[in-house]
Amino acid sequence: MKSNTNSIDLVDSLVQLNQVLLKFTDSLRASQMPFWLPGKTATNLEQAASLYADIWYQDDQDGRTTRSQHGLIGANAELVSCAIELNTAKALFQKLAIEYRLSQSSELQQSLHHRTEKLAELLHRQGASRLHLKQCYRQIPVIETRPIKIGFSWYTSGRSIRKLTPQQAEERLLKMDTSQSHIQLQLQAVGNLRPGDMLAQIQTQVPVIRANMLWKQEEQMLRKARNTSLPIIVALDDENPSLPEYNEPPLIPPEARSRLERSDLKIDPQPFLPSLRAHRYLG
Repeated sequence: MKSNTNSIDLVDSLVQLNQVLLKFTDSLRASQMPFWLPGKTATNLEQAASLYADIWYQDDQDGRTTRSQHGLIGANAELVSCAIELNTAKALFQKLAIEYRLSQSSELQQSLHHRTEKLAELLHRQGASRLHLKQCYRQIPVIETRPIKIGFSWYTSGRSIRKLTPQQAEERLLKMDTSQSHIQLQLQAVGNLRPGDMLAQIQTQVPVIRANMLWKQEEQMLRKARNTSLPIIVALDDENPSLPEYNEPPLIPPEARSRLERSDLKIDPQPFLPSLRAHRYLG
């Protein structure tokens, strides 16, 4: 933390974010536009407003998870404007939070919760212990020009791969409880690697819904895809008063498909260092 003034800026940014969030959810609840909200989390605009406003951890929530749902919500110009204003406030708060390492400062977390207690109550977050940063940061998906079609599908094969050198792997293992036999065995395994060897640290990503959007512009078709964890706000008007054509994917994602690896990037499916989710490259 650079100074107390920076803390005040961050708190004020969250207060502003909450105020804009209340403005957005009030506008959403008053909407008379058509919507489609499948699933159990939100089936009406009141529940959708609670989903968008859900920026606090629940007492029993796993910090690695976020509450998500896809769907479509038709919006007039006012609601679209409120959503864009909210996204701007979210981006500013995220910038400040990252800069001042909010997630590592328990004192600042308490200060933020104290300053926004009344606003949190209005958002039906009584008893929430702290901010859920991922849910706080995530942008509201907004489509300002109505597409003719939106196709939803599950993406189940996502994963991130980060390369690790033997030295990096050793450093991370040494930060763990080295008195444990399984950590000692992994340190020995790392010691047997050659300096030029690389490991692949794999993080499997949770299934996500992807929206594939289609616009017709003159004689051309424009396509765009995006992952969506929240219902999409779609701008409607007198010329286009109804939601675009859409499909209804299953609510439960299918099992992940196995994907073929490039021959030069094949990875041993058995973890070499289980504590780091690190695998060896084959060949």
